[in-house]
Amino acid sequence: MEGEQKVVQLFCMRLCYSRRLFMMAFPGQKQEAFFEGHRSAFHFFAGVPHRITYDNLKTAVLRILKGKKRHEQRSFTVFRSHYLFESRFCTPAQAHEKGSIEHAVGFGRRNFMVPLPEVNSFEELNTLLAERCAADDSRRVKGQPLPIGEAWEIELPYLRSLPDHDYDCCTPHNATLNGYCQVVFETNRYSIPPERRRKNLALKAYPFHVEI
Repeated sequence: MEGEQKVVQLFCMRLCYSRRLFMMAFPGQKQEAFFEGHRSAFHFFAGVPHRITYDNLKTAVLRILKGKKRHEQRSFTVFRSHYLFESRFCTPAQAHEKGSIEHAVGFGRRNFMVPLPEVNSFEELNTLLAERCAADDSRRVKGQPLPIGEAWEIELPYLRSLPDHDYDCCTPHNATLNGYCQVVFETNRYSIPPERRRKNLALKAYPFHVEI
């Protein structure tokens, strides 16, 4: 991006029946990116899976309990309640339980990210990734009777419908205005118009921008 090589974080989701894959790039792995990846994937799939399997990532799991039980992050519980899907978590150190997505991540990196895309923004990169994911619909996975796109059309009626309104994929923070009419967030300073100055403000951190 802008003539420099950048390290990006990839969000990946794969449907189990059709093997349809969605990939999206973010600058980091914060919870707002995790949520936005889901939201975008649900729109790409035109529906919401009834259950999604995860590793024990901190953006979703606050504490691992006995067996399959997990104490989830409250914000993750609110998010999945909005889209009405169940969560399932893998057993720690049992990589074979998530072999499908592990394979999909490797496939996506080899086929969608090689050679390295030359783009000028995350928006351009994610448009490219979405196009390559859609083009992958014509591929037939070894051992499967139908191409991915045809299998997805069979799977589609079994997905949950998208809600009328999307979840607001941000992390809220309280912000304090300094003497220079600025808000400091993660070492960055954001100026506030003098006519809108307040001592206490609300800041919403999205994956690619902030709102105050």
